[in-house]
Amino acid sequence: MKIEKESVRKYSKITLASYFLAFVGVALSVWGASWDITAHLLRTPETFFTPSHLVLYTGVGISLISGLINVGVLARKKELRRQGFAFGSKLIIVGSIFQIIAGPGDFYWHEMFGLDGLLSPTHLVLALGILMTSIGVLVGMGRIRSEFGQNNKFIKTMLPIAFGVFWFNVMWLIFFFVLPISEGETHNFNPDPHVAIILTFLALPFAYSLVFWSASKSINKFGAASAAALSFVVMNITSNIFTSENLFMFLPMYIIPLIVTLGADYILYKNNNKFIQKHKNKIAGSILGSVFFMFSFPMLGMTFLEIYVYNDVFPYDVLHTSTDLLTNIWIMSTIPGAIAGSLGITFASKKLDSLVSNLNQV
Repeated sequence: MKIEKESVRKYSKITLASYFLAFVGVALSVWGASWDITAHLLRTPETFFTPSHLVLYTGVGISLISGLINVGVLARKKELRRQGFAFGSKLIIVGSIFQIIAGPGDFYWHEMFGLDGLLSPTHLVLALGILMTSIGVLVGMGRIRSEFGQNNKFIKTMLPIAFGVFWFNVMWLIFFFVLPISEGETHNFNPDPHVAIILTFLALPFAYSLVFWSASKSINKFGAASAAALSFVVMNITSNIFTSENLFMFLPMYIIPLIVTLGADYILYKNNNKFIQKHKNKIAGSILGSVFFMFSFPMLGMTFLEIYVYNDVFPYDVLHTSTDLLTNIWIMSTIPGAIAGSLGITFASKKLDSLVSNLNQV
């Protein structure tokens, strides 16, 4: 029995290494995809061999390697299949399969229908594969940490960053259904602008507060959820701002959501006021949701500008000249964002408490 436990522990280290590979893979994939979308919006000449495609498909390849390692480990050691972290391995395997299917699928989609926009079946398969792999990393790392050492410094360092990457994935999955950049040569999947705005108010702050709460609950330490938010913002800035010099002027605005996130983190862990402690989840969710527009900038700006521009003006082209309008949109979005953020964190605390707690359990 002791030998079996030692064997499981040994293979858990190999599995943990595969989770790190999967983390690197999904981070590169979603970051490269985000950069690629910015390149398209800037009308960079379209070829397959672009730096953004290289980053994207390098990430897919690394995720595939992680998936293959997990297949080998689970096939070789059947007793590992009974371990809690094996569920994370299975998610990574399925997620890597989705990503590999999306590649040739996208090629044939282009062959049949020409250039497409953001929302297409193959792009959606890729996004779901990346998201599934990202969840697998969180589940796997969290459960290995619980089963083989609560004080594993490597996992404690990686989990907040992994939650930030997951947060970025969630944002882009919602973007598929709200951004006005899904018109291709033969299919137009752009949403109605007013429907997109309503969906934005409902989905983004709700999802952001849910992810924030999940990161906070899973890591259970002040500053961890704020570190996840910082990772998210770094992903956003480096892929969507640094790659478009016209938008450099907006860099200082990202300080605000980071300060707000730190405040929400403080309310959850450090504030001793009895009233705030009683309603800490709702308050934290509200203030976090109120800045969802700034978290989602610059891409989300196009959804709102779509109802203001005419004569075939593309919203992305006027982002850098619409500072006053974008400021007004942000102010307008704070109240509905706060409401949806409060609902999101309330839902998470009531419906996902046992699920998220089990992230670190068998």
